[in-house]
Amino acid sequence: MSQIHIVLASGSPRRRQLLDMLSLPFSVVVTDADEEIRPEWTPARAVEELAERKLAVALSRIDVPDTIAIAADTVVVVDGSILGKPANEQEAYEMLARLQGRAHEVYTGVAIYNMKNGASRTFHEMTRVWMRPQREEWLRWYIRTGEPMDKAGSYAIQGIGALLVERIEGDFYNVVGLPIGQLAVILEELGASIPSLQNRA
Repeated sequence: MSQIHIVLASGSPRRRQLLDMLSLPFSVVVTDADEEIRPEWTPARAVEELAERKLAVALSRIDVPDTIAIAADTVVVVDGSILGKPANEQEAYEMLARLQGRAHEVYTGVAIYNMKNGASRTFHEMTRVWMRPQREEWLRWYIRTGEPMDKAGSYAIQGIGALLVERIEGDFYNVVGLPIGQLAVILEELGASIPSLQNRA
């Protein structure tokens, strides 16, 4: 299987780090797609639609034909409400206070397109996360670190935000921002050769 160029349509450093796990060379295209979520959308549809919007913007900027482009979007869901990234510190606090001492869901949608053969796939993963209760003072301190401000749900499970988490059910990396195991399988199905999968039993 010949090597193909990979483009990640995301400015997220977390997604870049996760894609690095596949030992694939890739480049990054930062998109400015509309991230408005329609009220009638389910969380699963929302993340898939937003991933597809980002993918469409990225494809309009790519001029290498032997390319597989990947886009993703992540949201947190509690009581049926979709939480994206906080607009300010107060909104971050309100999100974190709402998540304390209970379970919520994290959805990541991924859209992939192979420009060489037109093959495409859109999918999502869901992970359930249980949070420990925390004092207001601790939450305010956490927000002042700046870590929550560009994260869906206002926390980073791979950072200081791990102290908030009691347990999870599902893919840890999905909460970080990219369900890397499922992505690797689908990339191979769409024509990519994944070095880190070549020696599987």
